[in-house]
Amino acid sequence: MSTTYFKNQLRGNDVVVATLQAFSKDICRRCIGLSGAQTKVIKGLKKLRMDLDKTSIPDDDKREIMTHIDTSEKSANSIEIEEECECQKTAGNCKIGPGCLALGALELIKEITEPPLEAKKEEVSKAEKGEVSKVAKLVCEKCGAEEPVPIVH
Repeated sequence: MSTTYFKNQLRGNDVVVATLQAFSKDICRRCIGLSGAQTKVIKGLKKLRMDLDKTSIPDDDKREIMTHIDTSEKSANSIEIEEECECQKTAGNCKIGPGCLALGALELIKEITEPPLEAKKEEVSKAEKGEVSKVAKLVCEKCGAEEPVPIVH
């Protein structure tokens, strides 16, 4: 694994953690899906740390990446979730589409860290592109971005 691999993984994690933090300020705060997504991000960062320990990349790069992992873990652990969590869709409180936004945010990391190969681009359905665009639009609205939502390729 290369330095670029780890940096790309962390870029993806940064986006997902920021998305989950935004979701925690709204209805997702009491959602079991947000709690599960937070747990997956934290476990992913721990795995990334173990993978980094096993690599032979330069020590300076390793220290920089390890610092970024530490910062990302602190951010992920600081996501505010209510003690009593339940699925907000099942409870009838969430009316935002058929899927869970918090768990769907984890899919964003794949778009950042695993760009589709030319041959695979054709396999990506319009529905998948639409879902990613919807989540991106919600994130942009939540953070107050004035720029248009990026086009998903």
